[in-house]
Amino acid sequence: MDIIIGIDGLEYNYVTEFQLKGLTQKVYGKTDLSEFEKPRTMVIWSSFMSGINQEKRIMSLKNMWGFKLNKEETFLSKIPKSIAIDVPGYNQDLEQHEKERQAMKDFFDKKITVEEYDNMVLAHHKKIKEKFFEELEKDNELVMGYFGAADVIGHLSFGMKIKMKVIYKEMEEIVRKASEKADRLLVISDHGMEAVGRYGDHSTYGFWSLNFEPGLDNPKPTDFYKLIIKDREI
Repeated sequence: MDIIIGIDGLEYNYVTEFQLKGLTQKVYGKTDLSEFEKPRTMVIWSSFMSGINQEKRIMSLKNMWGFKLNKEETFLSKIPKSIAIDVPGYNQDLEQHEKERQAMKDFFDKKITVEEYDNMVLAHHKKIKEKFFEELEKDNELVMGYFGAADVIGHLSFGMKIKMKVIYKEMEEIVRKASEKADRLLVISDHGMEAVGRYGDHSTYGFWSLNFEPGLDNPKPTDFYKLIIKDREI
């Protein structure tokens, strides 16, 4: 089984500083985001899924969060028995996304605490994690799980290193457990994060790792499409 673990906002420097060997796997590095104007979540995940830079297409819309790729536009169409879980630009739970955006606003308006915000995010994370591991027990050829907690929590707490280490260790545990089921395992983020006081903002590179040597040099998110479908096309 091929497994893709998409982790929004996973920061290269924290992964290496925290010495998370599960996340770094056999080979790892930073992704090159220079083809994009800005490191936007929706744009990068849609481009990753399709193998095509979707920035102009998405940014021409009034609401980029309403963008949705058809399955035929993604690598899933090339692989029988493949599934993606909660991926932006494809099948993300937009109701949850709106809850997170509102909760962030409520935090800055002092209507909720950061703990209440975190608990809401982690409840959704738990739900996605359970679904992901359920799919790993089925007869799938490829499973992609998307986990947004590192980014969503990071926006309010990235500068709080001890707290973020707990979140990163959770992602490490997901990768280690998934690796037991994987023939090929890709871990990838859309972008990293950089501290702005206690808060966090998107960095201009992402993170990637694989459990095999892919022959990639400074890859862009769109470069992984061909690697994913290699020897797997219908």
